[in-house]
Amino acid sequence: MYATIHVFTFKAGLLARVAHDLRLSVHKHALTLEAQRIRGYCMADSFSVDGVMGAHGLEPNALSDKDKRQILETVRDDILESCRYPRIEFEAQLQARGDRIEVRGNLCLKNQNRPIVTDLMHVGDSVQTTFELKPSDFGIAPYKALGGAIKLDDRVRVSIAVALNGQKPLEVLARAEPLQL
Repeated sequence: MYATIHVFTFKAGLLARVAHDLRLSVHKHALTLEAQRIRGYCMADSFSVDGVMGAHGLEPNALSDKDKRQILETVRDDILESCRYPRIEFEAQLQARGDRIEVRGNLCLKNQNRPIVTDLMHVGDSVQTTFELKPSDFGIAPYKALGGAIKLDDRVRVSIAVALNGQKPLEVLARAEPLQL
């Protein structure tokens, strides 16, 4: 089994039309499922910029390599402060509720713990969840450029998909031994 994590940012401000909604991926992460409890983390310095989200989906070549490097530097150094807060951690209880699985837990970002409640959806050969956060709830001021004319909205969407390799979600949830994802 493997997991993919995408983070979506949204533009705001007077000059939003010249800014971009972005999709980032997290590359260094781990999830462990044991006795209906999931624990995980991702490394705050392991993001990459996949591209710009446009009207027709992801546009991977809309930004130059230089722009992508500058965005990542800003995310690592200014927004997430990855040297000071290297890990983003999550811990939750999973509960079957009919044909869905509820996830109820806490996310720790920059030493700030906040509750997260979401559902896992069975889609094809994976389970997926999507939830939104307010960076300001974690002490992160919305990023601004050009004196605030371009800024990021105070919301981030996180999408996580875990490939099940042919297993059914409730079977995975019922496992007694730890499962590394």
